[in-house]
Amino acid sequence: MNALTQPIVTGQPLAKPQHDLHNARSLLDATLRFVRRQTHATDDPFVISRFGDLHIRIEVAAALLERAEDFLSSVDDDTEISVAIAESRLASADALNAVSNAEFELTGQRTPLSGSVTDPLRWKLHLIGNFRLNGIHPPSVRSVV
Repeated sequence: MNALTQPIVTGQPLAKPQHDLHNARSLLDATLRFVRRQTHATDDPFVISRFGDLHIRIEVAAALLERAEDFLSSVDDDTEISVAIAESRLASADALNAVSNAEFELTGQRTPLSGSVTDPLRWKLHLIGNFRLNGIHPPSVRSVV
C-alpha cells in the first residue's frame, strides 16, 4: 500500500494531505477519461504535456506524504517531523490545485472540492523556509498541523 492507495485516517496529522492527494488523483482520473473521449485532444502537445506535469505533481506529493509518514513513525526530532508534514501539505495542496485548474482548462467544468482553502499554506512555506534558511525551529508538530 502506498500514499495513493491507503485509507485516510481522520484526525491524524497527515489526514489533510492524504485527503488532498486522493482528491487530486480522483480528479485527474476523471479529467483523463473526459479528454480521451475528445477528438484529437490526445494528440495536442499542450494536453499531453499538461498530463505529464500533473502526474509528476501527484507523484511528488505522494512521495512527500510517505516521507512524512516515515518521519512520524521513526524520527524523534519534532522539527524534522513538523517540516516534513508541512512539505507534504504543500505538495498535496499544490497537486490538487493544479489538477483542478487543468480540469477547468480541459473540460470547461470545475468540480467543487473542499481542498486546502482553509489551511494557511503560505505559513507552511514560511515555516519551511525559516528553518532551512535561518535555522529557526518551528513549533511542535501538534501546533503546526
